[in-house]
This record gives sequence, C-alpha cells and structure tokens, in this order.
Amino acid sequence: MMVLIPILLPALMAPVIWFAGRRSSLAARVLLLVTALLHAGGTIALYRWCDAPMEGEYLGVDPLGLWVVSITSLLFLCVSLHAFFWLPMARKYEGGAHGRSLMSEHLFCSILVCFLSTMTLVALSRNFGLLWVAVEATTLASAPLICFHRSAGSLEAMWKYLLICSVGIGLALFGTLMLGVAIQPPVGAEPGLGFTVLGAACNTVNPAWFKAAFIFCFAGYGLKMGLAPFHTWLPDAHSEAPSMVSVLLSGALLNCSFLGIVRVLGVAPASLRSFCNGYLVAFGVLSLVIAAFFIIRQSDYKRMLAYSSVEHMGLLAIFFGLDEEVTGLIHMGVHSLTKMMLFLIAGNILMACGTRSVEKVRGLFERMPRTAWLWAAGMFLICGTPPSPLFVTELLLVQRAGWWLGGTILLLLFAVFCGMSMIVFRMVGGKAAPECAVSRDAERAAEKLAWLPGVLAVLLLGWGSLLIWNFMGRL
Repeated sequence: MMVLIPILLPALMAPVIWFAGRRSSLAARVLLLVTALLHAGGTIALYRWCDAPMEGEYLGVDPLGLWVVSITSLLFLCVSLHAFFWLPMARKYEGGAHGRSLMSEHLFCSILVCFLSTMTLVALSRNFGLLWVAVEATTLASAPLICFHRSAGSLEAMWKYLLICSVGIGLALFGTLMLGVAIQPPVGAEPGLGFTVLGAACNTVNPAWFKAAFIFCFAGYGLKMGLAPFHTWLPDAHSEAPSMVSVLLSGALLNCSFLGIVRVLGVAPASLRSFCNGYLVAFGVLSLVIAAFFIIRQSDYKRMLAYSSVEHMGLLAIFFGLDEEVTGLIHMGVHSLTKMMLFLIAGNILMACGTRSVEKVRGLFERMPRTAWLWAAGMFLICGTPPSPLFVTELLLVQRAGWWLGGTILLLLFAVFCGMSMIVFRMVGGKAAPECAVSRDAERAAEKLAWLPGVLAVLLLGWGSLLIWNFMGRL
C-alpha cells in the first residue's frame, strides 16, 4: 500500500543511519537529508489517494491528515537541510566551547527519523486505537532528542516531558475506551474504533458517555498539544532542546496532537457539537491569557517562543470551536513555517552567544545584522503584523468571534505583541558587550546559517501579501 511508504521508510532508515553514521558523521547527515527527500516524495504521491480513505482499514488518506503530514514533511526537509550544516558547527561552538559532550550525530539523526515515522503514523491513522498508539510513540521517539546537550537541565526537561505527556496519554486512552462504549454500531455492523465505523453510527450515540469520552480525549490530547493549563512541559522542553527539535515539537508534533481532538470532533453528533465547541473556545481563550502573561515577564527567548506556541494552539482551538476549520488549517500551516523560522534563528543566536538569557544578548544588529533583521522580522510575522499571513487569519477570527470574544482575543493578541516586541528589541538593539558572544568565529558561523530562515521569511511575506490582496479584493 502506498500509504505505508512515508511511515515505514523513515523507520527502516533509522538503523541504516545508525550503522553508517558510526563510521562517518557526514554519512549520517547525508542519509538524514536523503530520508527527508524520499519522505517528501512519498507525501506528494499520497495526493493521488486523497479523498479516498480505505474503509475498514487502520490507515488511509483524507484531506485533513494529508495537510498535517504535508506540513510535517516540509518541516522535516528544512530541518534536515539545516542540520547538515548546523551539526558540525554545534559540536564545535556549543560542545567544544563549553566543554560539553553532545549526543553523537548518528544517534541524533536516527532518532529524528523515528520521530518522523511516528508523526506520519498519527496523520494517516484511520482508527482511534491506532491513533492513540501513534501519539504515544511520538512521545517515546521525541523524548531522547531533548537531551542533545546532555546537561542536567535537558535531562530534567526530558523526564518532565515524559511524565506529563504519559499522564495525558493515559487520559486519552481512557477517553478512547469510553468513546467505543458511547457509540455502538447498529446490530449486524462491524464493531471497532475506526473513524468510518464510528462516524456512521454517531446517530446512536449515548450523550452522557460521549461527553465524558470527549472530556478525557480533550484533556489527554490537549496536554500533548500544549493547551493551557496542560502546557507545563512545553517551555522546559523547548528551552533545552536544540533548535531543530523545537521546530518539530512546535511546528509538527502539536499539530499531530490537535489532530486527535479533531478526529473525536469528526464523530460527534450534531446535537453535541456545541458542547465540544464550548470546550475548545474556553480553553483556547485560557491559553491566550496564560501565553500573554508569561511572555510579558519572560527572560528566556526560547521559552518566549514556547509560550507563543501555547498562544497559537489556543487560537487554533478557537478556530475549530467556531467552526472555521479551513481558516484554522491555514493558520496551522503558517504558524508552523513561521515558528520554524524563529526557532532556527534562536538556535543560531544560542550558538553565537552561548546563552538563552534575554538580558545577556545585546547588540545583534551590530554583531550579526542578518540574524538581527530576521529575528525582528520573525517577531512581526508571528504576531500577525501585516503583511504576515497570520494577519488575515487572525482578523477573520476576530470578525467571526463577535464583539465580546473578538475584543478579548484582540486585547490578548496585542499583549503578546507588546511582550515579544520588548524582548526582541532589547536583544537586537543597544551596544554589544564582548562577553555576549562565544567567539567572533561563532558569530560568523551563525550568520552563515541565516540563509534558510531568510528564504522562509521571503516565502511568508509573499504568501501574506497574496492573502491580504485577495482579502481586500473581497471587501
């Protein structure tokens, strides 16, 4: 089956990368890039099977799953390309300069492709049982990547991530079992937890059982998604993980986790949809409040980006809670690309300056002008400042939400913008002190790595300009 190729290919390449990379780190990086290219090709081939899920099977392709796996594949391809140049520099400037022992490249690359395989399995699952297994597998595959720097802080963040997400996965398992009880197929129909089977039987749902099942699934997958107040693992994991892992956690894994909630919504009867939507809107607004509060008082620029992810996952929940799925999916894709740009730049700054502290990073315009311009541009893009594509999606959300909810969202978005702009302007402005850099060579190396974020910035600005042009044409 064609659908198996993007799932099995990365998993089969993991041992190949492991054994080849033990002899040559260059071989590990080349094979990582080759895997990303092959996975992207397999994802493109899946478009032929879109709108034709395989009934009665555990795997299949539908537009929603294909959108998520396409975002994941694109992010992984960019991450692999960045890793090809970044890994040798990181070993020299982040490892050697601080006397730290980093994770070996062949181990890191082999775990990365396993992570890709599990996220692809989430997106292409057509059964709630398999979906749960796949989400749990993403936790096990991604946790070791947080320990790339092999520090006490990264080890603590990994265990916090494992423990908290395991609690969430346990809640999701309980909700999945309750979902099977809530929706009973008609007499003579094939039982099971398949999306098609439960979707066809949603008119025979037990309302009380389904409400309980949705609450548990929402809490379980919402914890993995980073919705407040289930977000506590997210800032620690992002602050300790290398930039490429943060890209995949924020831009791909959170989307996969949200997909679990959307799949439950897909089998909800019309009479209970308002109940489910109410939870999405309420916890979406709560996520905006938490993100705005912690961003304003943030002293770690990577944690700032983590709370920005909490904000945008909250917006994504509100989109679906207001039945604006198409706009929400566009927002999902733009957020993933923009957050990839920002995390890659943050990783470059960390390599050059050797610190995540906002107070210790000054004068980026003076020392690393390309990085500084992209850092500032990324901040405006992620905050929805025109011509960011997020300007259009967030404007549509505020219009759809009405006066009270729309005004609250707008106020919270403005608070996030103020908090992020104060942090970014402090970092890029002022006069740089000599102790603000690992070495001048590290700064030059970081500047060389700015090309990929630069390409992403141009693409996002072009996409945003096109969306705004079309939006203005409809007024």
